[in-house]
Amino acid sequence: MGSPMCGCHRPCAMDVADEFTVGGRVKGEIVSRSQERNHLEVDDSFWMWLESPETPMHVAALAIFEPDGEPATVVAKRIVMAFRDRTDIASRFRSLLEKRRFPRRARRLGADDVEIDFHLRHKALPAPGGELELAQLISRLHSIQLDLRRPMWEVHVIEGLENNRFAVYIKVHHALINGVDAVRLLGRALATDRESGIPDPVWVMGRPSRIASVADGARVPVPRSSRVRLLAASVKAANALRKARRTDSPLVGPFVAPRSPLNTVVGPQRRVCTASIDLSRIKRLAKVSRTSVNDVVLASCSAALRRYLLDSEGLPDRPMIAGCPVSIAPQGASPDSSVGMMLANLATDVADPVDRLQAISRSVRAAKEHQATVPHGALVAYSILAMLPHTLRQLVPGAVERIPPMHNLIISNVPGPQQPLYLAGARMVGLYPLSLLFQGEALNITLVSQAGRMDFGFTACRSALPNVQRLARYLEDAVDELEAVVESGHSDGPDRRVRTARALSDDRR
Repeated sequence: MGSPMCGCHRPCAMDVADEFTVGGRVKGEIVSRSQERNHLEVDDSFWMWLESPETPMHVAALAIFEPDGEPATVVAKRIVMAFRDRTDIASRFRSLLEKRRFPRRARRLGADDVEIDFHLRHKALPAPGGELELAQLISRLHSIQLDLRRPMWEVHVIEGLENNRFAVYIKVHHALINGVDAVRLLGRALATDRESGIPDPVWVMGRPSRIASVADGARVPVPRSSRVRLLAASVKAANALRKARRTDSPLVGPFVAPRSPLNTVVGPQRRVCTASIDLSRIKRLAKVSRTSVNDVVLASCSAALRRYLLDSEGLPDRPMIAGCPVSIAPQGASPDSSVGMMLANLATDVADPVDRLQAISRSVRAAKEHQATVPHGALVAYSILAMLPHTLRQLVPGAVERIPPMHNLIISNVPGPQQPLYLAGARMVGLYPLSLLFQGEALNITLVSQAGRMDFGFTACRSALPNVQRLARYLEDAVDELEAVVESGHSDGPDRRVRTARALSDDRR
């Protein structure tokens, strides 16, 4: 995508989009179930416990494709025709999930028959098929819960995009797949050269391996600490976090995040938007500022948030805190085999962009150093406890107002494919991850680095952040500003530059 995809106040494109019926949905129809059933693991059941009409627990990806000369509408129809014939469905995509009340684990049941025509949809945007119309459609699709009576996944092939492009929107329940696996699965479902034709669709693929292998491919054992050592290390880590709250330490402890307009009751409607930044620009900023790529990403998101909340006079006096999913796997194991949450100070109370970047870098470095001193078992326990506030806010009425936020929002960086990928000869020119929201967290920012770009997906509660599309513009302005300041070697006059950028943005509205 050349420009950010953003929503607006007009009726959603879903209301006027033409849907080509690939099959038919019979209202109330339930997929027949086999007798085979088993329980989900606790971490997968967690997403079923939190599932509700206001907070559907699915993750999604929006991929944009650009054919080489052939009309995009012809390519899209050819893809749908090829996909509908693929009924050899992998077990994950045959799974029916039976939701059970907390704390009983959800059940997985095997479906005897899966109606591809229900899960595969073919849509067309109304003219002119621009970023606005696409954002309206995806916002509506992302708001709708997946049907619990069927395997919880959908694939939408969308034609009618301007500049001879088409899109594929995929959403799957988090109990079936996490964000990292979803991006990896999508990468496997695309070709690495233009002439490869149409690869297998995602529902044919088996589960990506989440276990790193040593030279002989054997499973890497996870080291176990003795209970005494584990308890001692946990106490030491807890003391470090407690001391950080009473000192000027850059280490962020739990429940220090301020209340903000993001930390409110979440409604059922979503608004999504996207942005794309050249990865080489981010890497150069990291090199010149002697920080990391993730530091620059957090600083850019922080600047966009700060400006957005200043517009509405909702910026907290204290710095906002981001929750960043990170690997807590022991050395030698797959990085995504065990994931925890790192808390990072976004320094939104700092006006100077360079000072803000340095404060964020110190916070992230302190968090990583602290994590390195904690044994794996304690990190896993802490990660589970860190999700307790989310559980309580979802399950206990009125808990959003009574439980302080652990963090203000989640910002997640998912590794993506670094080589060009193709579908039916059309090159993928954008890959935008769209995540889920918890009660009390009305914004999620997830990004994927792919083929020299960083593609950002903003998922927001429509009622809490009705103008979230401004965040995409402000993010791009933030990178421009940081480049101007960092590469010039000084940072005087940031307020003037912000006012200038805001004026330019206002002119574009």
